[in-house]
Amino acid sequence: MTDLQHKPRDVLIVDDDPIMAVIAEAYFRRIGSDVIRTAANGRIALDLIDEHGEDVDFILCDLNMPELDGVEFLRHLRYRNFPGRIVILSGEKGAVVRSAGSLGTAHDLDIVGTLHKPLNVGELDQVVSLAPKKEQSETEKRPPVKVSGGDLAVAIQCGHIQPYFQPKVEVRTKHIVGAEALARWVHPGFGIIGPDHFIPVAVTNGLIEELTDSMLIQTIDALAKWRHAGFYIKISVNLTAHALRDLEFPNRLASMTTKAGIPSSSLVLEVTESSLLEDSQASVETLTRLRIMGFDVSIDDFGTGYSNLEQLRKFPFSELKIDRSFVSEANTDSFAKTCVETSVNLGRELEMRLVAEGVETQEGWDFVAASGIDEVQGFFVAKPMSAEDFTEWLSNYDNVYRTMPAQTAG
Repeated sequence: MTDLQHKPRDVLIVDDDPIMAVIAEAYFRRIGSDVIRTAANGRIALDLIDEHGEDVDFILCDLNMPELDGVEFLRHLRYRNFPGRIVILSGEKGAVVRSAGSLGTAHDLDIVGTLHKPLNVGELDQVVSLAPKKEQSETEKRPPVKVSGGDLAVAIQCGHIQPYFQPKVEVRTKHIVGAEALARWVHPGFGIIGPDHFIPVAVTNGLIEELTDSMLIQTIDALAKWRHAGFYIKISVNLTAHALRDLEFPNRLASMTTKAGIPSSSLVLEVTESSLLEDSQASVETLTRLRIMGFDVSIDDFGTGYSNLEQLRKFPFSELKIDRSFVSEANTDSFAKTCVETSVNLGRELEMRLVAEGVETQEGWDFVAASGIDEVQGFFVAKPMSAEDFTEWLSNYDNVYRTMPAQTAG
């Protein structure tokens, strides 16, 4: 059995098939869950949630049920802001189960797996072992009050918006080759606030350029210190659509790296597919000039938006980053597996470096390694951490490049 370090304590099984309910109940008793409740449909399950919602931390849910089906049940869980993990287990066709899972995720529910009947214990082990969303987001908290533009402006000026670094490992050698810089608001009152809560505020209040420059300056400064200490790694930074429209951005970034004494090749600039749709000509010019200057350019969350061959032909990408939604489900979902394999083949044809994000288990690592992916990022390697913690982590990690690594494709 998989190491079930995240086994649920209080389980709710929602299924109108009494035999399936008994089998599932036996499974959760065997792995040591303390409380196991069952409901024959979504309506009964909601009553149990209303009574015991603060206790229930895991739901195993069918889709096709009388009175209130599984899809409706997910919608009602959204209204109740249910925080626990959810696994969909259904006999419906694959496309139906995938759609239900996607809908649950869109409802901001923690859908950790979509499985098909009959119940496969090995597959259930894998999804049960995944960490809850609240644990995966470290100490990030939702602000109890709405973030204002004024608050955010002060936070940027005071250096409270900081890069947290999530390591990237080369699959073949197990070397740490870099990290992604992820924006975090280290708030003195609310704790660590994730970017979903303040990036839209920055865009709306005209602060996104200031925020981007602050992240870049801090990241470049950290890179310079790591290189001085003998760590020759690359750091990825996310660019917004605003930066892509700014024709002076390449000059400004080149000035930053020159001043810090680091090569442009030590920065990877990640852009999402949707950001490329705004003012395409300006984006092509900006990214092309950045490549000429020696920066790497990565297409992030590949396959989740508007990607097509024309985009890959038009923009000078050196790296293709496969989205976590495909990577995390590739071992249990044939569609996700096909998406990963197709992305790998396409990236190889275009001589791009391939990065898989969202690798959280040994099974996930084994899959991407067998797929021929170059680099891995995810909780299986390490969580995002502050610059200070990342420095200590690098010092304690055996396989870190201490001489300039060979350049990869691109």
